[in-house]
Amino acid sequence: MAEETFSSSTTWNAPAGVTSVTVECWGGGGGGGRATGNPATGGGGAGGSYALKQVSVTPGNTYTITVGTGGAGGQAGAQPGQPGGDTWFDSAGTVFAEGGDGGINAATNSTNGAAGAGSTASSIGDTLYAGGDGSVGDYTSSSGYSGAGGGGAGSAGAGGNAVAGTGGSGTGDNGGNGADGVGNNSAGAAGSIYGGGGSGGKANNNTNRIGGAGAGGFMRLTYTAVTATPKTFMQIIGI
Repeated sequence: MAEETFSSSTTWNAPAGVTSVTVECWGGGGGGGRATGNPATGGGGAGGSYALKQVSVTPGNTYTITVGTGGAGGQAGAQPGQPGGDTWFDSAGTVFAEGGDGGINAATNSTNGAAGAGSTASSIGDTLYAGGDGSVGDYTSSSGYSGAGGGGAGSAGAGGNAVAGTGGSGTGDNGGNGADGVGNNSAGAAGSIYGGGGSGGKANNNTNRIGGAGAGGFMRLTYTAVTATPKTFMQIIGI
């Protein structure tokens, strides 16, 4: 079996003789929410989903590879944690793994931003697994933590949900772990490749603490390579 992997968007040419390919897609992880407050915590981003499907292709044709980027963490102003980018093959209606939701900002004292949720609601494939949910933080000044990121889904199942300040575990051979929550006056941490959700920021004054970025997605194509049959001497000389 031949295998090709992609961590960024590009195109793919179907090799000679190849008429079917197994496509696996991992969506990007969601970014964690920003925190501004005394105290406050941003919510954790969700992990990206996984989709698998057998697809017919035409040898020599060119196909679009779109790999979702990780969602940005919540920034200054009103921008919350951004959802992870979607990963898809050929078109968004062929094989499609959606990115995880971003975490929500906390902008007032003694509040925790809501966490992002993992889902396969818009994903397309024969096998679908959702990314793990992020968690809500604990704004307590001395012992609290920000919301943690959900784990990226993988070939073996759904991503793990974040629990309190601990990021969810990634699943399968390529699902990345969600980021753990952070302590006082810290920016959120980034999720792990592929598809791990970022954690929220934790503020203990009115200074912005941005959320951590989600990790980007991934794609793997697997197919049976076709080897040309050697010509006989008779064929070479035209007999």
